[in-house]
Parts: sequence; structure tokens; C-alpha cells
Amino acid sequence: MLRFWNVPNGVTMTGLLAAVACAMWAVHGRIAWAAAALIVSGLCDFFDGFLARRMRLSDEGRRFGARLDSLVDACSFGFAPVFLLHAAGSGHPMELALLAVFLGCAVWRLAYFDTVGLSEGHYVGLPTTYVALVLPLAFLAGFAGRPPLRIAADAAATMLAVAMVAPVRVAKPGGVWYGIFLVLGLGLAAVYVALAGRFA
Repeated sequence: MLRFWNVPNGVTMTGLLAAVACAMWAVHGRIAWAAAALIVSGLCDFFDGFLARRMRLSDEGRRFGARLDSLVDACSFGFAPVFLLHAAGSGHPMELALLAVFLGCAVWRLAYFDTVGLSEGHYVGLPTTYVALVLPLAFLAGFAGRPPLRIAADAAATMLAVAMVAPVRVAKPGGVWYGIFLVLGLGLAAVYVALAGRFA
């Protein structure tokens, strides 16, 4: 099995560890640290494929990397965000149902992509990786207090769940967008780390 270990898969596994950290910090109410960890997980997912495309991998190696990526994505952008959303205040029975729908949409989206792939260079439905950007951006409302944080959590979960399974075309990012997402992600993570002590 160790023959599949390479740099891209190592980056993928680093993203999994970041997702675990997100869930654990969320359980302990460390929302800012959890959000920062989710961002790191998203960056890992964004760049593992970029690195893999620049390596000469066997067909078997590519299949393994793709399967590993999807499994980790289900953890990073399905399960871990559910812990974070719950920690942000989504605890009413209706909100718990929303979290279940969110998780279901994330897993469904991943299975769909594994089956269909890209359509003329576009994704159909919002890729799950965007959860790592949208949730932390929405959670900035938490600086205003708990009620706004809970509202932001519910709104973001609803929007993301719908977008992941909606029949909308989303362009596959490339080129300069890698730099833009890297700067945006690191900058947003730095904000959460810097203000962790004051975050709701």
C-alpha cells in the first residue's frame, strides 16, 4: 500500500488532519481555531490536485489519489463543518435536520462528481471545497455576538447545501486563481488566529 505515498497524497492527508483539528476545536467551543483549520483543509484540497497533475503517476496511482481525495473531502467538507456549525449554535431540531441535509448534499455532490466528472471544463454544482471558504467568511458575523453567528451558520449551511446539488455550472479555477485562493485563504486564517481570543 505504501507505494501510493507521494507528495500530493501527503497533502491530501494533511488536509484530513486539519479537518480532524477543526472538529475537535469545534467540540471544545474554539470556533476561531476550528474555522482556521477548515481553511487549511480547503487549501490542502485545492493544491493536492494541482501537484498531482504535475507528477507522472500511473493509472492506478491516479485512481488511488482520486478515491483518497473524495474520502477525505467527505470528512473535511461534510463531517467537520457539521461539528463547526453545531458549535456555532445550530442546535434546534430544525437546525439539526438542516445539518443532516448539508452532510447528505456534500456526500451526494462528491459521489456525483466521481461518477460524472467535469462537463466541458465546468463542475456541475458547487464543489465541496468551497465550504472551507464560504463558512469562515460567513462566520465573520460572529464577531458581533452569538445570535448573528447562529444566523450566519444557518444561512451558510442552507446556501451551501442547495448550491452543492443545484444544476449550476461552476468554472474550474486555474492559473491566477490558485494564487488568489492561496492569499485569501491564508489571510482569512490569519484573521481567525489573531482574533481567536475574542471570537464568540
